[in-house]
Amino acid sequence: MELLLDVLMAGIGALGLAFLSWWLFGRLLRPIPEESFRVVIPGRGEGEGLEQTVRAIIWLRGLGLLNCPVVIANVDLTAEGWEMALRLAQRWPGVVLWPMSDLADYMIRS
Repeated sequence: MELLLDVLMAGIGALGLAFLSWWLFGRLLRPIPEESFRVVIPGRGEGEGLEQTVRAIIWLRGLGLLNCPVVIANVDLTAEGWEMALRLAQRWPGVVLWPMSDLADYMIRS
């Protein structure tokens, strides 16, 4: 019984050490984006998949893997899609809704 407990504790310790090494190695090799880095998401139609994409990017920002603003580019959003994009922009800081025609001006100004 004592041998089983020793093997179990050694396995848990090895897994913990492997996870810690993997995490530190990932932090070391993670690219650090420069200040002009932006994530641009095209908004089309009724915004199908728009909320899931923004949530995924916000999740990455919460983990510290990404630190940049999110721009929802209005390509051809319907009224419902526009409302959804506005709600997403109001919910999270760093999420901006911008018309596709003026996207170059936004990138230059910010």
